[in-house]
Amino acid sequence: MKRYGKKTLCLLLIALLYSCEDFLSTESRSKLTEETMYSTEGDMYRAVLNIYSAMSRDRVYGRSIPMVFNYNNDIEYGQCNANTDNTRRGIWDYSMTSNNEELLAWGEIYTAINCANECIEGIEQSDLFRQMPTDAPSVVGQLYGEAKALRALLYHDLVRCWGDVPFPTKGTRYDDDFYLGVTDRDTILTTLINDLIEVEPFMLYASQLSESIERMNRGAVQGLIARISLTRGGYSLYPDYNDPSYPGEMRRPDDYMKYYEIANTYARKLRDSQMHSLLSTFDQVFKNECQELYPANDDVLFEMPFATSYNGYVGVVVGHKIEGNTNIPYGRSDGWYYATLPYHASFDYKDIRRDVTCVPYKWEWNSTTGQVEQVFTEWRSIYIGKWNKLWMSVQQGANVQYNSGINWPVIRYADVLLMLAETENELHQGPTQDAKDALKTVRKRAFDESYYSEKVEQYVEALNTYDSFFEAIVNERAWEFGGESIRKYDLIRWNLLRDKLIEMKETLANMYDNAAYPQYVYVKVLSDGTLDIQNFDNSVLKAPDGYERKNWCIGVLDGNGDLNTTYVKSFKDEYITKDPLVYIFPFYKDVVTDSQGKLKNYYGRN
Repeated sequence: MKRYGKKTLCLLLIALLYSCEDFLSTESRSKLTEETMYSTEGDMYRAVLNIYSAMSRDRVYGRSIPMVFNYNNDIEYGQCNANTDNTRRGIWDYSMTSNNEELLAWGEIYTAINCANECIEGIEQSDLFRQMPTDAPSVVGQLYGEAKALRALLYHDLVRCWGDVPFPTKGTRYDDDFYLGVTDRDTILTTLINDLIEVEPFMLYASQLSESIERMNRGAVQGLIARISLTRGGYSLYPDYNDPSYPGEMRRPDDYMKYYEIANTYARKLRDSQMHSLLSTFDQVFKNECQELYPANDDVLFEMPFATSYNGYVGVVVGHKIEGNTNIPYGRSDGWYYATLPYHASFDYKDIRRDVTCVPYKWEWNSTTGQVEQVFTEWRSIYIGKWNKLWMSVQQGANVQYNSGINWPVIRYADVLLMLAETENELHQGPTQDAKDALKTVRKRAFDESYYSEKVEQYVEALNTYDSFFEAIVNERAWEFGGESIRKYDLIRWNLLRDKLIEMKETLANMYDNAAYPQYVYVKVLSDGTLDIQNFDNSVLKAPDGYERKNWCIGVLDGNGDLNTTYVKSFKDEYITKDPLVYIFPFYKDVVTDSQGKLKNYYGRN
């Protein structure tokens, strides 16, 4: 996101300037905040941008929250080592301990929350806030709501990862009590929902903002209310505060239906506003992010803004893998994440989303042909295909890897439509016409128009019971959001994480030498360097002329008949088969030590 790059640097200078003024001034910080820092809309805007600056750091949304914390699950994973380690792999295989270095994100997340708290307080104490219209959206209302919504997004992710956490809602002052205990997650989520319901009417839609979907906006807040409400109404792992060794209990609150109603109300509100629709093709949604295009009325409601060559890991650790070479001016990328083979096989072979989301190849420079070409990988290395540095409008330079500047999609309109469908089914104990229509809207983009009758109309109309429709929603959300860090916490709120992980491994083993699945695929490099891959639909009996046979499902078991070690290490039975599966993060050891007894690790974590 080019326009934020220079602003971010300016904000860092502004922060240093105010720090120096605070240190040297005889006036109190609160007086400076009230009388100086928030006296104009421009002051408020710069303070809100400071929140984005804090949120875009690597250990917040630049990397940790979307691209480390939300893997592994039944559809997407990062490869792990045989033994537990205190890196991102310890997060992925659910073996994390309080020594895990990724947990250091905790402090930077709270730094961003404190930026939001200070901004909210400053706006509330300003004359402009007191004069703000109470019957219509306004610039001040947008900025105030934006700050509250960014804080809500941060706390929501904290709660999903750590459960009950400290919940400061005021900016830090020198005389504060810095040793806070935890607040119950239900209380936190309820407060966030009420906050957003209060500010939503005063905010502006993306089409009314010059930065469009790169700023938190009214439509995104409507979707965020629905998302947080479903977390509040969903299952979660609760500790026994009398017994730190107890692994916890999966349950959902008794008042969960109230939050399904709220989610339904705000998902419906966004749909009825007609401010967004699914205009772009499925692949173009993600190409737009790589090409710095931000349509205000399309699928993406809000995406976390990054600046090219300054921050952002999208397209680097998640997306197409590109081998480094001096002839590739777009740089290189690792591709940490893969789609599971059962996930790839679960798609209808006519579903356009499969080949966008799942790519069993990487990109390399071919010195013979003088072009970048796709090179087939294998069934264990199906990369997430939604982002590709080769699509970027700005070439980073040969062998440059990180700080792609590609934005991260935080919430999409398709997500809201599927939340509407899900809540309709839950509230009415079966699918309503609204539920079916919302599901149809999402599926229409997934298939060529010639298949609408069979794959959209007939498919959805056959879903006439609560259970069949719920299962369809579970599947549809997988097919729609693969690689977008949504699946893990969907499964948790449905209390399906453990079951789906076990099911995925069982399905994988059953794919070996099974006539229902393609055991081989047939690959040919075309003149433009792309691959033609045949037999994903299991209809080709032998290699066509000019095609090379490659192992596919035949490779899932080794020579001893055991599951391939990649899946054994990445989905360790000793963790995923525990009941309950302990997904809650421990507090980092130094956080516990420094808390003066206010914080302690539970769930049997150490």
